Amino acid sequence: MAKFRFRLETLLRLRIAERDQRRAELTEVLAAEDRLRDQQAEIGEEIQTTYEMGRADVQQGRIDIDRLTAAQRQVAHFTQLIAEKQQLMEQLQPHIRQRREALVEADHEVRILEKLKEKQTERHQQQLDVVDSKLMDEIAQQRFARNEVTTWP
Repeated sequence: MAKFRFRLETLLRLRIAERDQRRAELTEVLAAEDRLRDQQAEIGEEIQTTYEMGRADVQQGRIDIDRLTAAQRQVAHFTQLIAEKQQLMEQLQPHIRQRREALVEADHEVRILEKLKEKQTERHQQQLDVVDSKLMDEIAQQRFARNEVTTWP
């Protein structure tokens, strides 16, 4: 019997490539979200540093109104930047959800084809086992028949 050949192998490879593409797209969007989170954290650290510098100046008895005003403007600017980053992250959420769903669907299609291939491979192996079994039975019958003829009086 011929070697097993999955007739949908090309389709399976296409589905695997599509799944890998969907995975890469999701990874790209998640990386963008991570970058936005990192930027928010950095801006938060800048705000904290600005506050600490202002407290240090006040504790030392130095109150420079111009410097205090500049620090307040800087904090307001940083706060606005954090809000913008948060808005961008919220805008990314539908894209993340969409790409996750596309990845799940692509993975599902691959699993269906892989399961079909597995079942067909198993069925082919069972057919080979049946053919082998019949061949062995035939060989055994021929040997038995030869032994029967040679031992017959």
